[in-house]
Amino acid sequence: MRELGLLLCNLVTVVPQGIVVFFPSFDYESRVYENWESSGILERITKRKRVFREPRNNMDVESVLKEYRDTIYTPSVNSEVNQASHTGAVLLAVVGAKLSEGINLSDGMGRCVIMVGLPYASPSDIELLERIKHIDGFRNSKSLENPGFSASYDVYGGDIQGGFGILRSCSHRGKEYYENLCMKAVNQSIGTCSQ
Repeated sequence: MRELGLLLCNLVTVVPQGIVVFFPSFDYESRVYENWESSGILERITKRKRVFREPRNNMDVESVLKEYRDTIYTPSVNSEVNQASHTGAVLLAVVGAKLSEGINLSDGMGRCVIMVGLPYASPSDIELLERIKHIDGFRNSKSLENPGFSASYDVYGGDIQGGFGILRSCSHRGKEYYENLCMKAVNQSIGTCSQ
């Protein structure tokens, strides 16, 4: 988290206008933000650019996006030294949330895009695991005899270890599907800034 913060400290000095940072989840974004706040990194970043966070409530997204846009295209002026006090803004967003889907962050709003981690789906998602089992079944019609899919690996109640067991035991097609879901989310997020 510290290294990411220091990287961002360097980027805010050289990248004009907007920087968008995508996190794999709201929880991780919150942990990183709190870490930066307690370590003083956030203060260093805000000396150069305003920091905006994607709200969990979809009703607030439009106002945050408008304020982010206004900050980028109308920089504030520090009256004491008559220079721009901010040279743009940083937007902390979440993959799969509102700002990563269907919103255009082109031109100055997305001069730099940072993808933090890979947003793999949770291995405790029962619907996802059933889809993977189904895809694997197309490859091997005897999937019921496959020891990787025995009843001991079934996931009920969100058991993550059971989910990892299913993912480890599935064929190339099942793993490929799981990885493609992640890459689709990454491409969709990055694509909001390149339109």
